[in-house]
Amino acid sequence: MVERMNRTVNRYLAKVVSDHQQDWDSWLHLFLLAYRSAVHETTGETPASIVFGRELRLPCDLMFGCNPGDDVAGEDYVANLRRRMDEAHEKVRHNIRTAGDRMKMTYDVGSSETAYQPGDLVWLYNPQKRRGLSPKLQSSWEGPYEVVKKINDVIYRIKKANGGKPRVVHFNRLAPFAGDNAEAQVRELQQLHPELNLEDFMATHTGTATARFGVTREEHRALFTVPDEYALAHCVARDLRMSRGIASEFQRLFGQVDELKRQSGRVGQVLELRSDQRRLYYLISKDKSYQLPTYRAVWEALLDLREKLLTANVLKLAIPRLACGRDGLDWRIIRNMLEVLFGSTGIEILVCSWNPRGPTEHRTVDCFFDQTFGCKKGVLCPFRHERFRDETALRKGQCASPTLDGRADLREI
Repeated sequence: MVERMNRTVNRYLAKVVSDHQQDWDSWLHLFLLAYRSAVHETTGETPASIVFGRELRLPCDLMFGCNPGDDVAGEDYVANLRRRMDEAHEKVRHNIRTAGDRMKMTYDVGSSETAYQPGDLVWLYNPQKRRGLSPKLQSSWEGPYEVVKKINDVIYRIKKANGGKPRVVHFNRLAPFAGDNAEAQVRELQQLHPELNLEDFMATHTGTATARFGVTREEHRALFTVPDEYALAHCVARDLRMSRGIASEFQRLFGQVDELKRQSGRVGQVLELRSDQRRLYYLISKDKSYQLPTYRAVWEALLDLREKLLTANVLKLAIPRLACGRDGLDWRIIRNMLEVLFGSTGIEILVCSWNPRGPTEHRTVDCFFDQTFGCKKGVLCPFRHERFRDETALRKGQCASPTLDGRADLREI
């Protein structure tokens, strides 16, 4: 850990020290302030908050002021500090596990994909020793170089952009060159996102396997109580007969079934609606409402959903447990799909697993408005509704209890 921190310090100093390297110590305090107050990519927290339980007071706070803290007694302060630090440490442990899985997949894909084409400009990693200067404080990259030819998957022939003798180097010694000329025409390298086909996914992410990329977060709450900044999505049949389950609540609250039918979606596609400030997405996972969906249909629908969310710049999505319960698919597999397909998009998915007929709620008093004028609260009503009684309503576990048999039958794909 000490060596890794020293490498980070050296990389920073190499970018800011003068050519004579005699002023390196004058930059240390600025580096430490920046490092301790910056959110770490892996932990998701700043080092200061992990160690001290609070954020540092920065120069901008002294200039513009900051929110005053709560006046609490000594014992209360210690208890609150301990609670905050316990929560922060638990969050950091989760983020570290998530980051490990994410970095492994990114590295595996980056090692197997070709990132450069002839004509691309690149940096070359070529550390050299110079008399009187510390190699650790020197820039180890030189360039730009131009890619002349791709010899094989990992070996390239390059030459200096302004002329020079070509040289053959390994892929790992190259990095994209963005340039400092605003008018320079540099091809943007394709972003590498790990992609799997369904067969590969089912071979590696079924059973007890778990994909952890920090995409999904599950809470015991009603889906329709999430803030307006969240888009909503759920599964429907292509015939759009939303007569039971959570689909019936979507139809009651948002309607516009005729608009959905005009979009003429097929199985594996997603229909889209706008309701006030919220976006609604309907994943077509089967043809008829009485049929069962397949993993392939859900996979294709999630791919289409991802494209629509990215196009609309929607970064927060709330869903129930998709395609489980009555639909019979394994929630662990569906959640792994969400983690893998949305892992590199920056989209946050909130899974709401509250069920109005769950085991913790027993409604024994009929709702007066539901029997007369119609109740506007729907699933949020504390009284019993007629549609929650019969067999066509939400069954126990549709949103709260997945089918956890630990198996994935490939014949269902």
